[in-house]
Amino acid sequence: MTWLHKVEPWLRFFRLVNLPTVPGDVLVGVAAVAAFEGGDVAGWAMVAACAASCMFYLFGLADNDIVGAATDLGRPIPDGEISMRRARAARAACMSLGIVALAASGAMVHSMNSGCGTWLSLAFPSALCLVSAIYLYNRTKHYVLMGLCRGFNVMLGATTALCATGGTNASVTAAAAAALVWTIYISAVTRYSEGEETNPVRKRRTGILVGGIVYLQLAALVAFSVLGGPVNNLLVAGAALLLARRILIVALPKVSSS
Repeated sequence: MTWLHKVEPWLRFFRLVNLPTVPGDVLVGVAAVAAFEGGDVAGWAMVAACAASCMFYLFGLADNDIVGAATDLGRPIPDGEISMRRARAARAACMSLGIVALAASGAMVHSMNSGCGTWLSLAFPSALCLVSAIYLYNRTKHYVLMGLCRGFNVMLGATTALCATGGTNASVTAAAAAALVWTIYISAVTRYSEGEETNPVRKRRTGILVGGIVYLQLAALVAFSVLGGPVNNLLVAGAALLLARRILIVALPKVSSS
């Protein structure tokens, strides 16, 4: 058995091909603030916030498979490829790493702007809302909750930047508008995906729509750049995420994207 065959169940467990779509939400939130506030909102604080976002995403996927282990046939847990004990350990590890990364981001933001009041940073309320939406979605499967997961992910980036640079009505409104667009888009995609398990055409289209959020992210980054924000580095990062997803799709054709 090759190394890839050994790790393939975990790649499917975590839907790895979708991972590059996650930090782009944080970049959009940061760019929404940067377009109106300027300042140094990138750097390691943003990288740590992106890492936290990815860990919370992986936590959500692990939690989803654990909750649905009895009914989601074809997934690694019911197929016996990953034990429930290991799945729960992975879920706990992802949550723990997410909290650590978020705390690191908050500490870095505080070092940039001690006037933000606390090293915990404004991003913690956004993260709490994000994790709550993930937890509730996995147990209710309501499509709006999935949309809120992405919306709060945008706000995770925005609140990190707001604490670093301060905020005005314009930047807060821009971030909220981006979060609303993300919520509506992903809610609609999730609604459309219902029943994809027995409909291969719908499953394929859902994968395309989920991947389409990377292009939406790039479009938003371009728009915020046009508004004058110092977001060229964010544009480069967004393009790199798109490339990473394309590479994963080609390299891991057996890893489902939805």
